[in-house]
Amino acid sequence: MLAYVAAPDRERFSRTVLDLADVWLSNEAPGVVPGLPFTAFQEATFVLGRGGRTALAFTDGHGAWLDWLDG
Repeated sequence: MLAYVAAPDRERFSRTVLDLADVWLSNEAPGVVPGLPFTAFQEATFVLGRGGRTALAFTDGHGAWLDWLDG
């Protein structure tokens, strides 16, 4: 739901979560999570990310499917 938050507030949210949490998993459209790779939008595709830095998979926004990335 970070897409509904202004970009500067996304940055602040990311820093806060990384300071507080052992693991942060996000599932947002490409380009929404600051610092997460895959910023080019692909139709109906979200990026499952870990820690705001590592892209793990492309996903459906509502969990209907998941396509793990290599590595």
